[in-house]
Amino acid sequence: MQIIKKVTVKHVLTERMREKMMMDLKKDQQRLEKEIEQLRFQLQKQLKTVDTVRRTGEIKDRFYKEIDKRKEKINSSDFQRSQIEQLPLYTEMSSGHVDAMEEVEEGDEWPLPEQEIVVRDGKIIKIRQNRTDDDDGMV
Repeated sequence: MQIIKKVTVKHVLTERMREKMMMDLKKDQQRLEKEIEQLRFQLQKQLKTVDTVRRTGEIKDRFYKEIDKRKEKINSSDFQRSQIEQLPLYTEMSSGHVDAMEEVEEGDEWPLPEQEIVVRDGKIIKIRQNRTDDDDGMV
């Protein structure tokens, strides 16, 4: 019988990867700043067509909420950049999970050993199996 299980993917931080991550974060920040500019422009445009004070407040609240969301993402991005700068080279960073097919048969050990795929500069360098058993079998 075949089952699908989750496998952790980890990337090794190299100088090349650090530069790529920093560039990606910078691009995201630029995109978010453009979105903020666009939202401010749309806000001004909509305010010109509003006839009541109450409606003006509602529109401002809605747009400022969206602008604040993007500002928070920019701040988060700044924090991530500072963390990436501080990480030592060759640190393994978890970057998510992938699904893997595995053949299981009666008599196999359960739970199955966890696996990790380690990637450096776009190439798989290791596939590890880790055993994570509980002593009492309780969840």
